[in-house]
Amino acid sequence: MTTVETRAESTAFADFFDGDLAPLVRRMTDRPRPAGGETDDDNRETRAMVWEGLVGLGALHTSDTVRLAELLGSVLYQGPLLDTLTARELFPDDLGEEPVALAVAAEPWSDQDGAISARRAFVGFAAEVDHFVVGEVGVGGADVGQADADGTDAGRADMNGADAGGADTTGPRLALVRAGHPSITMRRHEETSRGETYRVEFEGTPAVARADSSAAWETALANARVRQAAYLVGLAQAALDHAVDHARTRRQFGRPIGRFQALSFRLSELSMHIDATRLLVHDRDAAAHAAANLAAASDLARTVTTRTMQIHGAAGMRSDNDAQLYYRWAAAESVRLGTPSRLRRESRETR
Repeated sequence: MTTVETRAESTAFADFFDGDLAPLVRRMTDRPRPAGGETDDDNRETRAMVWEGLVGLGALHTSDTVRLAELLGSVLYQGPLLDTLTARELFPDDLGEEPVALAVAAEPWSDQDGAISARRAFVGFAAEVDHFVVGEVGVGGADVGQADADGTDAGRADMNGADAGGADTTGPRLALVRAGHPSITMRRHEETSRGETYRVEFEGTPAVARADSSAAWETALANARVRQAAYLVGLAQAALDHAVDHARTRRQFGRPIGRFQALSFRLSELSMHIDATRLLVHDRDAAAHAAANLAAASDLARTVTTRTMQIHGAAGMRSDNDAQLYYRWAAAESVRLGTPSRLRRESRETR
């Protein structure tokens, strides 16, 4: 694809989220409480509409998935697109344009006669996909969606690639299974992030395809981490823009608070860090340093969203203020493919 075609494609994706759709997508990160208001079915219909629109624009075939991921982060996109892009790298001949959720962790599973038995926590949008990628990977590969709510690693794997129970997890074992099979049960996590994450149990679920190549997994994981880093850069930029807008309109002592040097310098510093991290993420060799880049982007997103909350003060905690959305979602997304400390440790060990 030529540079002109790539730019046209990026413009089409940006135009898709222009106008009223971006705020609607952003608000879907705040799942409504049972009493009144929008229902979960309403949000699912909106997510399905967004999925169809993105797929129709070629999101599953774009040559610049990193730029697309940054755009998705800027609107706090909620859906299975990023997982699906990773799954298509692992199973290029087995997937069409159906949505896929990743349920991969450094936790043992049972594989008997082609049937998979496993339990996976924090699987995104499990109720809205057509396939799952279920897998067991060693400590060198991240738990996908398996970080605890407090940001700690859930895999409990030791440095020899074995989990606490002694199972050997040095090599990847990945299987593609169809969603909707009666052997699959799920429960939505109500206690974290107010998003669409589930605990999913597979009890003898038949596998339709397998991928056991270490090289394929490592490549797919590196690419997924670069996209996740780009998502967090987009999220951080949107949060900073929200803080700047507030600093322009909020007045103290007869003038906008953004005119005070202490605040303006802080905002400028955040902008500089975002630009620097964006350069890392969009570098042609970003995948070679994916763990380090994602750790940097995760720290960036947490820092920027925290500063955004501080600039808004108590108003930022109101449910109708997007500052709290950026803050809460940065906390969830910053540990999706490994906590920053784990990513930095992995980066050091692979030098």
